[in-house]
Amino acid sequence: MVNAERLKRFFLDLVQIDSHSREEKDVADYIKARLEPLGAVVSMDDAAEKIGGNCGNLLVRVSGSLNNQVEPLLFCAHMDTVVPGKGVRPVEEDGIIRSSGDTILGSDDKSGIAAILEMLHILKENEIPHGELEILFTVAEEIGLFGARNFDTGVLKSKRGYFLDTENVSEIGMAAPAAYRMTYRVFGKEAHAGLAPEKGISAIVLASKAIVNMPLGRIDDETTANIGFIEGGQASNIITPQVTLRGEARSHSDEKLEKQVQLMREAFQDVVNSTSIEVDGKEYKARFEESSSREYKSFYVPESSPTYQLVANAGREIGLDMKKEISGGGSDANIFNERGIESVIVGTGMQDVHTVKEHIKFDDIVNCTNLIVNMIKMHH
Repeated sequence: MVNAERLKRFFLDLVQIDSHSREEKDVADYIKARLEPLGAVVSMDDAAEKIGGNCGNLLVRVSGSLNNQVEPLLFCAHMDTVVPGKGVRPVEEDGIIRSSGDTILGSDDKSGIAAILEMLHILKENEIPHGELEILFTVAEEIGLFGARNFDTGVLKSKRGYFLDTENVSEIGMAAPAAYRMTYRVFGKEAHAGLAPEKGISAIVLASKAIVNMPLGRIDDETTANIGFIEGGQASNIITPQVTLRGEARSHSDEKLEKQVQLMREAFQDVVNSTSIEVDGKEYKARFEESSSREYKSFYVPESSPTYQLVANAGREIGLDMKKEISGGGSDANIFNERGIESVIVGTGMQDVHTVKEHIKFDDIVNCTNLIVNMIKMHH
């Protein structure tokens, strides 16, 4: 039933539309232009004003012959991409679409958008009976799920959601971790590095010692942590008085997450507490500041859930070997589960995302489209 030529055109068009986070308007316009002729009702919320973007979340409502007979379903994909995502030039070879090598491809998450667009065209053309569908295209997912955070889920009728935003089509994302984001500022004392280094306290050295002393990387099967950004310093001949670091911690266990955040905090605290110097009779102490916040909560959808089973059964019926996936990353699904809309993540085939090696098999986008069409057929 999939019109492969049309599906490919949707995908290739979408990846060539620039849409870094907070700059998604052109993608939204593309979606609107292709869905309104189908009779879909398209609206945009005020998320742009709240997050400083040029586009809000796009909500699409599609009525079917089974309206009010079966419960509505929500499908979701995000419109933004990570950097470098401007000027994407897709290259296709042997059924694989990749970027030209100097940008990401944008299959995260434009493969999801393309599959949804084709699915809606298939439903219309083939007059497939279905209930009401709510389709949400979010903004600023890649920089902190800001679109989902600022979307009013109270306007939705659906109590079950399907987020097209992971790799393997045959895997169902049924669990994802909670996450903290942290910013640390470490303060030492400025001095001339050549004339009087003993009169200074290097914030770079302090930060380095703290990083060495904290658990990072893969902590256990449920928990990870990372320091991903360090900035500071003016010149090589100045003892650096201040550096800023940003990091994160994730875990499927709330208890382990809180413990990890505390261990990272204590690593900084221990270093600064043990560092001071005396200059001209005056004591100078190192110090640090921290700002941290929980970005989203973890979620777990059991395999016995009808939400999970709809994907599993629909996939098996079209020959896919469906398996569960426990994700290490967050997505808009975290926000919607937290707000009472039970949601799982559906794969589109995207690979090596967030890198210039990103690629996708076109057959996987076809399989993803067939999967979600079959889900709707089975949802009676």
